[in-house]
Amino acid sequence: MKNKRNSLKVLLSYTFLLFMVIFVLFPLAWIISTSFKPSTEILSIPPRWLPEHGTLDHYKNVLFHSSIPVYFVNSVKVGLLSTLISLVLGGAAGYGFARYKFKGNKPFSLFMLFSQMLPLTVLMIPTYFVLAKLGVLDTILGLAISHLIISMPLVTWMTRSYFMSIPKELEEAAMIDGCSHLKALFKIILPLAAPGIAATGIYAFIISWNEFVLASILTTSDKARTLPVGLSEFSSMFEVDWGSTMAASALVTFPVIIVFLWLQKYFIQGLSQGSVKG
Repeated sequence: MKNKRNSLKVLLSYTFLLFMVIFVLFPLAWIISTSFKPSTEILSIPPRWLPEHGTLDHYKNVLFHSSIPVYFVNSVKVGLLSTLISLVLGGAAGYGFARYKFKGNKPFSLFMLFSQMLPLTVLMIPTYFVLAKLGVLDTILGLAISHLIISMPLVTWMTRSYFMSIPKELEEAAMIDGCSHLKALFKIILPLAAPGIAATGIYAFIISWNEFVLASILTTSDKARTLPVGLSEFSSMFEVDWGSTMAASALVTFPVIIVFLWLQKYFIQGLSQGSVKG
């Protein structure tokens, strides 16, 4: 009886997981299917999964007759710069919250997450004026800085958890052996926290890569516009080029999937490492 109950639980678990996989992959499969259909088949009724006459015209249009390649490079630059800044600043803040006990430590670390509760529309106006004063509107640097609004609080919170999972005694032992505090940090703590930092970096990069609202407000030219904003290039007031939109969407999606699959070992390791009570 017990074995039958366990078998039923396993069957239900796998059924649920299979349903979730289908639910997640369905939009991606439809994007890919539509990107290879000629325009005459995209809105056909009934809809078809596989195109009768497959075409690469939409990909050619995206790659050779649009600004998507420029936006792709911009997205990579903004994502990497935003990730680097958030890891340096957020990682330093997370280390401080994890290692130094001071009055208001926990309230301050919780307060950082308050910004995540605010809609971006509330933050757009002050962000716009700050970047205008700094003279970095419509630049890669300005957009990367604006993305810190979204990524920095959670990067700080996540790195705090990772540093808390590493015993403080390791640093103290290294300092007893003659290491300075800074050397102990770089030689002992950071290598141990590397999987967690990698997971946090992936998270920060994906946030920047997919961000649309700030990018649409803070950029006005091709020199800083990113891929999510560039997708609107294929739509007008009265018409949408669905084939090119889907082809561009596939090109936006696959780099993130490839990066995640490449670094998933560190991502899973990092999430496990940070799963301590904070």
